Amino acid sequence: MTRSPRRSRRALFTALLTVATLAAWVGGAAAAEGEGRASDTAPGAAAGGGGAQGTAAERFEAGNRLYLQGRYADAVRVYAALHEELRIEDPVLYHNLGDACFRSEAYGSAILYYKRGLRLDPPADVADALTANLDAARRTLQTRYHVAGDKSQFVYAEAGGLVYKATHVLGRTPLAVLFAGFWTVLLLLLVLRRLRPTSRGFGRAAVPVALATVLIGLMFWGQVYTDSTYRVGVIVVDAAKLRDGKDVRAQGKDIPEGMEVRIVERDTGWTRIELNSGLQGWVEDDAIRQI
Repeated sequence: MTRSPRRSRRALFTALLTVATLAAWVGGAAAAEGEGRASDTAPGAAAGGGGAQGTAAERFEAGNRLYLQGRYADAVRVYAALHEELRIEDPVLYHNLGDACFRSEAYGSAILYYKRGLRLDPPADVADALTANLDAARRTLQTRYHVAGDKSQFVYAEAGGLVYKATHVLGRTPLAVLFAGFWTVLLLLLVLRRLRPTSRGFGRAAVPVALATVLIGLMFWGQVYTDSTYRVGVIVVDAAKLRDGKDVRAQGKDIPEGMEVRIVERDTGWTRIELNSGLQGWVEDDAIRQI
């Protein structure tokens, strides 16, 4: 027994509508997750006299004055307090904090803050400055370890598995924009298909759009999920050791400042990490900061 064309079209419409609803649910859940994670951020960005107001803006400018005076360690304390006390997260604040750390020769901390700034999807000019300074900090450390007699090839590599890398091909903002655009097009195609049942082009076009919408929604959700579960850190001290156990007497090997690693677990006073090579071990808590 064959189905009538009308029932076939209705079944196709129902299937595509189900896909659209599923895609909206996936993207909506991801967006809600992302908004929840960003709720700790104080309103107003500490960017060049921009959105921050009152005390935060005054303290930001005070940090800038200290930096221009060459009092880099004091500038670090002022900038860091804006983030730690007022919960401000802003790429320009991280840029200035990274620069102050760089000038203080705390290159591992500089890398930490440049990476944090880049994770916020900053404007192109800020992203370019963060990327350039991140490269400068890495080159400085490469030179340091080479001069110190480190014979191994000192290479920085992003700490991340296949799923992490696949979900971070694009930033969160571009993914959200793409999802919203594809979802809108998909709903429009379904409405047109319903209004003009004799035109098969709308239904055919809706299928790849629906698949793309689901794929982008899954990438967005995967990025939010991996960011919350896949923790990446930076070694921020010069004399860190990767040890076999949670004891300063345990056998260990030196790991360079500024190295990006995966944080596996934390225990009292110690953090278990994994290098990009897959080697795991323990470092003391004050040797590492999470990005």
